Amino acid sequence: MLTTEHELLQQAQQGNYDAFADLQAALEPATRRFIRRLIGYADSEDDIVQTVFFALYRHLDRIDPVEKLRPYVFRMIRNKCYDELRARGKFQQVSMEDEATEMIVSYTSAANIPETEEVAHWLLLQLEVREAMEKLPELQRQTLILYAEEDLTYAEIAQAMNTNVGTVKSRLHHAKTTLKRLVRPETVAEIEGTTYPHALNEVNQTRRETHGTGANEESQPVNAGIQIAESFY
Repeated sequence: MLTTEHELLQQAQQGNYDAFADLQAALEPATRRFIRRLIGYADSEDDIVQTVFFALYRHLDRIDPVEKLRPYVFRMIRNKCYDELRARGKFQQVSMEDEATEMIVSYTSAANIPETEEVAHWLLLQLEVREAMEKLPELQRQTLILYAEEDLTYAEIAQAMNTNVGTVKSRLHHAKTTLKRLVRPETVAEIEGTTYPHALNEVNQTRRETHGTGANEESQPVNAGIQIAESFY
């Protein structure tokens, strides 16, 4: 039986260091993905991860109820990434009203993948959607990443980004609307016309509710359909 992140957190709060080590192992792939989506691959990535988990260990008692775990961690990551961007002189707070760059992203090979190679096909579509997401206004982009890629709920995203649920929903709506303009029309039609992402979404909903420790960064191909579907629906 999988030990959930919440159970590991409760054990760590009781002084179980091994449970904290397991908790860090469960959370680290997602934290590294989020860091890379905010600042790219950087030498400072390991330092940010180490700083965040050290702070988490020192302040375990602040996470109450346990459902605040992921919002707490992602908020720390976001703040540390902002510190890194400020140090580089590249930080710019972008409002959700700013216009996205109007650039159609095209992976021509995506349309030519045989239907039988379903996973490879969806991975190529995922690459196309991710490329388009980079053109979104920053706050919309972060909100969509946390929702579609990191499985956070509206309430968790609101806590992680220090805002409210209404703002989260608004940013997601604007992000999804803009995203449909930035990818090829045939990509939108295929994503909206297939049942594959919808079927995967049922599996993802269970994962979103439990946050079990079985997931890892290498499972992304399996979840490609989930992520691009949630980026649009």
